[in-house]
Amino acid sequence: MDTDSYIAFLVVSTLLVIVDAVIITISGRKYLNDDAHPGISLAASWLTTTLFSLIVLGLVALISTIDLPIEGQLQKIVTKLGIVLLLLAVAHAITMTVLARYRGEERQEHLAEELAQRREQARKPEVTRSIERDEPYSTV
Repeated sequence: MDTDSYIAFLVVSTLLVIVDAVIITISGRKYLNDDAHPGISLAASWLTTTLFSLIVLGLVALISTIDLPIEGQLQKIVTKLGIVLLLLAVAHAITMTVLARYRGEERQEHLAEELAQRREQARKPEVTRSIERDEPYSTV
């Protein structure tokens, strides 16, 4: 592969990785949206996206050095871009699985907190107003 083709491959592959990383960041932030802890979901999204980007860019660097037994510069670039796209799809799927797992854990923690609050409230007697005397009395 000549220098121009090599640089074109690296530029196109890097742009594909960046576009997918931006999609993961934006979608991940919305997917993990946690009103109680917005900073944690943002941090998890950024960390996951950074890991995704580093792994895929490393794979792009490795793929760029492989010499394929294919005739023609254009065919080699298209083949290598196809490999990059397939690896990008696999990495995207793995990243979405990680985000889904994190979201599931967050939801379980939220439900556990909610149940603990309900138990706490169930222990306290409710106080309502007496109809006859217009004053509070206990229902227990």
